[in-house]
Amino acid sequence: MSLAPMLLAIPAAAAALCAAFPKRAPILSALASIVTFAVAAAVAFDAFASSARRTAGGLLYVDALSGLVVLIVGTVALIASLYSLQYVANAVGSGEVPVRDVRWFHVWLQLSIGAMVAVPLMNNLGLLWVATETTTLFTALLVAFVRRGHALEAAWKYLMLGAVGLGFALFGVLLTFYAATRQLGDAAALDWDQLSAHAGALDPDLMRIAFVLVLVGFGTKAGLAPMHTWLPDAHGQAPTPVSVLLSGALLNCALYGILRFHLLSVGALGPEFSSDLLVGFGALSVLVAVPFVTVQHDLKRLLAYSSVEHIGIVALAVGIGGPLALFAGAFHMFNHAIAKSALFVCAGALGQRYGTWRLARMRGALEAAPLATLGLLIGSIAVAGAPPFSPFASEFGILRAGFAGRPVANLGAVALVAGTVLIFGGMLFHTLNVALRPGPARAPESSLRGGAFFVGAPLVLLLVFGVWLPPALRDGFTATAGVLGVAP
Repeated sequence: MSLAPMLLAIPAAAAALCAAFPKRAPILSALASIVTFAVAAAVAFDAFASSARRTAGGLLYVDALSGLVVLIVGTVALIASLYSLQYVANAVGSGEVPVRDVRWFHVWLQLSIGAMVAVPLMNNLGLLWVATETTTLFTALLVAFVRRGHALEAAWKYLMLGAVGLGFALFGVLLTFYAATRQLGDAAALDWDQLSAHAGALDPDLMRIAFVLVLVGFGTKAGLAPMHTWLPDAHGQAPTPVSVLLSGALLNCALYGILRFHLLSVGALGPEFSSDLLVGFGALSVLVAVPFVTVQHDLKRLLAYSSVEHIGIVALAVGIGGPLALFAGAFHMFNHAIAKSALFVCAGALGQRYGTWRLARMRGALEAAPLATLGLLIGSIAVAGAPPFSPFASEFGILRAGFAGRPVANLGAVALVAGTVLIFGGMLFHTLNVALRPGPARAPESSLRGGAFFVGAPLVLLLVFGVWLPPALRDGFTATAGVLGVAP
């Protein structure tokens, strides 16, 4: 019996319990996320080891690609939920969040997790769109949770741009439905298992327009440039556990929608059209992130623009295609989610310690918050692509495939080299300044309880996976590359 339906039920039940028992909401939310992670891991590794299958009467569909996204969402949700226990308690203590609102934070958090985990499990592409739109609604409430002027502005911008973007995606879904009804009839015209089996019979002209609309629509939610403008504002104003969830999980859910339609486009049009667009948008995202990372004054916005870069790297990998690039792209999705979770936790600790996200005001950080500062420094080096950490291994695989591929893939690889070198310098400059800039003496009191889990464990994983990849994960990334298997 498949465990996939449980992934939809657990967060929904947890949200209801958090609303009903406000004093127990934090612990109920944390326990639910632990269970969600365990079930997500079971579903993912089962998907990696077996063929694709439909469950829940055909409503859900699980293959290696959806398994990877489920594993990422479950892992990031666990980190975000556990870290929120300390973060929200600190925010209540400082008067930033009223006690009466704590339960609602956990309600919206669990509903957001439930919507995110639903995205990769939906067999029907229309329901996939509904689940993605639902993530926008719930996470917008979390972005605006502290109810400050800038937070409300950022949430409104996120909501509006997300809704407009997903409006484009909806038109793409409707065009796909129209193209499929001629072959499949109305009943199964949006079911992924049926569409993928008959993609070659879909109208090429309709699918060309549909993919462009979906790429713009879901690309807005994924943070691909130039549709990324909501992302730094939302990250900058959201509570830090929400930034963890947005960067590590939400962006990958939106990217998942693009990848599904990419496969349909390949079946209907051949690989070049959608692959070239992915290479173009991926390279543009990497290059657009460069000036905003190198000349940056806000720590959380720095990490947000880094996310724009890394989502672009994954899109670039899929556009390059071939076994190596697709394996490395799947590996990079996982690496980025783990690294950015640790980095936002460190940023949150420093932000609460100093009462600001301004990099120039974080003086004497190595003495004031040694664990968070070291985590920020090491995590920045890792996520920027330095060996021996695993993001270096995945980026190196993408580069090898890019330089061995078509001319457009060569150009994408050149953009990746140039962008990552400049961004590495920018990240290192900012984090070294935070760590080493002298400042007033501060007591080195603990600013990050449970740091061995929140910071140490993800960074150790990035180090270990850069040297040795467990066979189960290696098989999972290989299976994901097989689902995406396109060789332009």
